[in-house]
Amino acid sequence: MKKTINRSFVLFAGLCFFLSSSCNHTADVSAKPAISFQSDVQPVLIGNCTQSGCHSGGDNESFSLVTYDDVMKSVNPGNARDSRLYQSVVGRTEHLMPPSPQPMLSDKQILNIYVWIEQGALNN
Repeated sequence: MKKTINRSFVLFAGLCFFLSSSCNHTADVSAKPAISFQSDVQPVLIGNCTQSGCHSGGDNESFSLVTYDDVMKSVNPGNARDSRLYQSVVGRTEHLMPPSPQPMLSDKQILNIYVWIEQGALNN
């Protein structure tokens, strides 16, 4: 009886470990070309996030996305999933950005932001 309990416990513990670790996927971006902040990310933010006074750094704006330094306040370099910027554009925050009726960012734009952050969010 004791061997059955121990074997069951080991199988249960192994299954729990497998299930918890399998939900933690990270993409390998090492083979992706370098994403440039100035060429690939900043134009997306300027064109989609700073329109109509939104995130444009005005006097009442607490979440500006105009400059690299502004953007870095919402980025955890090397960890897109833990970055407020990425969470906002994929809808993992209380507000999906950009808000309706503005169109969502394209898959390519979101991917570029993701890869740029994962690559270290360089000012390039």
